[in-house]
Amino acid sequence: MQGHVVTGSESAQALASRGFDWTKALTAALGSTSAIVIVLALLIPLNLTGGFGILLSFLLSTAIVLMLTPPLIRKMFAGGMVGVDVNKTARVSVAELGGIAALFAFSMSLTLVVGIQKLLGDVAEPPFLAAISVFFMAAMIGLIDDVSDLRQRLKAVAVAFAALPLTLVHLGAPAIDLPFGFSLDFAGQWHLLYWLILVPIGVTGVANAMNMSAGYNGLESGQIAVISLSLLVVSAIRGAPEVALLVFGAVFGCSAGLFFFNRYPATIFIGDIGTLGLGAALAAGVILGHIEFYGVIAIAPAFYEMIATAYFGLHGANGKRKKAYRNPVFLPNGEIAAPAGTKYYTLASWLLSRKPRTEKGLVRSILLLYVVCGLCAVVLSLV
Repeated sequence: MQGHVVTGSESAQALASRGFDWTKALTAALGSTSAIVIVLALLIPLNLTGGFGILLSFLLSTAIVLMLTPPLIRKMFAGGMVGVDVNKTARVSVAELGGIAALFAFSMSLTLVVGIQKLLGDVAEPPFLAAISVFFMAAMIGLIDDVSDLRQRLKAVAVAFAALPLTLVHLGAPAIDLPFGFSLDFAGQWHLLYWLILVPIGVTGVANAMNMSAGYNGLESGQIAVISLSLLVVSAIRGAPEVALLVFGAVFGCSAGLFFFNRYPATIFIGDIGTLGLGAALAAGVILGHIEFYGVIAIAPAFYEMIATAYFGLHGANGKRKKAYRNPVFLPNGEIAAPAGTKYYTLASWLLSRKPRTEKGLVRSILLLYVVCGLCAVVLSLV
């Protein structure tokens, strides 16, 4: 029998088709559950800014991502918007810009939940609109980067301006909640330092941290899912404003839905539009909930990438880092090893230099670090 040589695009499209039946089933289940919750909310005076709201924002955002991603994959292939998966020996082509689905899912889920509550009663919508605006602004910068490759410094500065909607809303007192009943208060003239300096730094820091940590199947969507779930629990424990709970619920739903397609073997990359947008939304939830201390702990593994980028950037070696990332060493047993001399380039390189791993094993190890940090944040929020 004559063999058939499968091209990268054919392989990726075949992979994409695997999950479509499951996607339809999950979308139908989540959509039906969401519809039931909406009907209950209309018939019974439920408070959708409480537990029902969090559940509905999660269900809606997950369902929308699962519904939009399959046709998005087909459109990306049809339009030639594909990237090469450099961590595969076959160099498989994978659809790009999966974050577009998250962009719609996040805004639509929050708008529906808050809109229903607004119709049934009274709710202050500006903080929710601010969170959606932050996501949109950061995501648009990510889209520009996806199609034109912005310089890292320019990207960091540009994303900082996505924090402007938060400064307009300035929900709550400018104070950072700390364990053991302490807080860092920026009352008086210090509130300008908080809203005009620390908030933009926080938004661009978290967004770019999520972006720098990406690069392996399931890592970017998985880490955002773990972080958002951890911070959702922290927010509930610390009694954060309900807007933070709904934001984290929507981000968790978006990232969980994307993980279904982005996990190994990935059928779509979420792109900078996804990592910057979802990362900025995480920061918005943290700032609106005044849980900055716990947010820093939850994203701790990403600080390795930020410090390494700054260090090697000062030494003019970021170009070598990028080249090393695009040329991994493949071992005969299917594992990946770090190229010689790249031990400290990234967190992944450091782990691979200690022990070669499969791509799935590497992502599992990194996500485990995020789980541990998330649990630390939760435990500290209890004291």
